[in-house]
Amino acid sequence: MTDERGVFGNAFHGLFQLAHGRLSAGARGALGRMGLQLDCQPQSFYPLSVWRPSLDIVVRELYPDLQRDEALRRLGQQMVLGVRETVLGRGMLALGRALGPRRLLMRLNHNFRNADNYVQMQLTELSPTAYEVWINETLGMPSYYQGILEAALGATGAREPRVRSLRVEGGSATYHVEWHA
Repeated sequence: MTDERGVFGNAFHGLFQLAHGRLSAGARGALGRMGLQLDCQPQSFYPLSVWRPSLDIVVRELYPDLQRDEALRRLGQQMVLGVRETVLGRGMLALGRALGPRRLLMRLNHNFRNADNYVQMQLTELSPTAYEVWINETLGMPSYYQGILEAALGATGAREPRVRSLRVEGGSATYHVEWHA
């Protein structure tokens, strides 16, 4: 394994599943020039220099009529929902539902580590149903991670989950996360 920051193949598999059949020939060609073939099994690891631009290509294709932040938020949501299509993802979502939103948040740092080798989270409990969540690196896409948090909470059965950005500092972001008990 390299010390280079990047994502594991399962994250690309989720992106490929989400985008399958929905990308134009131009987008598929752009991904292909980066060495990504949507019809092939993903490699085990991709550097950020491939992951970040591939997200840009996919988000422009899937949500062309939305503002960039809203499009990235929806892509983040869809990435979580898309894991339902994998055996590992179905197991993770079932575990999340059994754990509930509070305990899922406590495990989310571990879950991110299954997708990449660079994201770290810190939680600050404000109440049993409200937290501040700090993420060390959002790749300049804090709304993408907002969408991930929203969908992850929703997948646990949290009632009316809300995630809003509090601060973006450099590559990091802090979110206020809450739901109804």
